[in-house]
Amino acid sequence: MFKSLKIPNIFFVVILTWQAQNFVPADYLGKILPTTGAPIKVGLEMVNENKIQNLAQTNIRWYIDEKLLTQGLGLKQIFFRATQAPTYSHLVRSVIQTENEIDATTEIPIVNPKVIIKAPNFAAVGKNLLQAIPYFFNINNLNDLVFNWNVNNQTVQGNNFLQLELTPPIPTNNNLDIKVMAKNLNNDLEFSSKEINLSVQQ
Repeated sequence: MFKSLKIPNIFFVVILTWQAQNFVPADYLGKILPTTGAPIKVGLEMVNENKIQNLAQTNIRWYIDEKLLTQGLGLKQIFFRATQAPTYSHLVRSVIQTENEIDATTEIPIVNPKVIIKAPNFAAVGKNLLQAIPYFFNINNLNDLVFNWNVNNQTVQGNNFLQLELTPPIPTNNNLDIKVMAKNLNNDLEFSSKEINLSVQQ
């Protein structure tokens, strides 16, 4: 998000950027979204005529949901933890105290963690490999999660990978109902589940 201010012969643009610092797969290229409790980094730059301005001697105030968080000279970056519940958001506002105060705002949505199942197009007799891929959990690495798998209402052993070996006879309806739940070992309230239906090739 950005805010611009026109002063005679001067045109400033303030750019706010943010990123949550929770878990995503290494190949994820999208925006990292925060869950409740996740640390968030917010930064700003002020630009004039395509040049980044030196704010080292300029006081910058930061507000979270209209409450003053901190302020200081050259304070272009802050960290805070998300406290809102999923589906809500935090409003972040910066105020740059130049001769004319310049403010900029951005809204940061809070989401639920999620898990998806990467699976083949169909299952076959023999070994079938499935993978649970978690997003946006407030963890450092996969070791902080426990994965519980269920196939056709039966618990099966696995971690973020499930090696499912099928032997005859094939299920009568030729389908497997597969469900996984990923849960944060350090936070019982942070979990997500996913269920898929996988057809079995005769």
